[in-house]
Amino acid sequence: MRCAEELGLLGVDYHVAQAKLSPIIGERITDYLVNINLDMLGAPNFIFGIYNAKTAPSTTPDAAKPGSVPMTDLFQNWFDQNQLPWDYTSFDGRSDYGPFLASGIVAGGLFSGADGLKTVEQRSRHNAMLGSNLGSTAGIRQDICYHKAWDKLTNINQFALDKMVQAAAYAIEYLGQQADLQTWLYPNQSIRQYKQNQFHQYNSINEYFRFPYY
Repeated sequence: MRCAEELGLLGVDYHVAQAKLSPIIGERITDYLVNINLDMLGAPNFIFGIYNAKTAPSTTPDAAKPGSVPMTDLFQNWFDQNQLPWDYTSFDGRSDYGPFLASGIVAGGLFSGADGLKTVEQRSRHNAMLGSNLGSTAGIRQDICYHKAWDKLTNINQFALDKMVQAAAYAIEYLGQQADLQTWLYPNQSIRQYKQNQFHQYNSINEYFRFPYY
């Protein structure tokens, strides 16, 4: 599925399409409560990026919106509690969570950066909070290995990866401790019912590459 993601989310798009058709309990789209997207957690020139649910596409079904915002806050709280710098990153559907979100499934997650440039402000903030040897380099891509042949395990920033994994574990544990996770993610009964039969038709090619494809 991951290889197909690089061609326009085709793998996850197919998975979600099959889930919408499946009659098998546990494999139906309505059996999904949340999608936690962990995309590129160890970029060499990393940021601690948190998907900002408030920037979700306007086509996002109402069912997915109330619970996606608390997912953003959940990750933000972990970084704040551990005195680590973080940045919002766009929640525009251009990763594996896109088709789930478009189907009314709450989503959230982390992203350490790709082809965006690390800013001077980010480097300074990272240096101040992490130490001068961890601020990395301003003015170059967050991941110079992105979609390159030298994208290998040896280029992973182990410090960034460790912290991102810890943040992910915290979020999963927190969700697992909720007495009624469905209500936490879908607080309104009418929204939970809406989730069962409403979704946005996600076009994996057009929405990933941001152009009409015919």
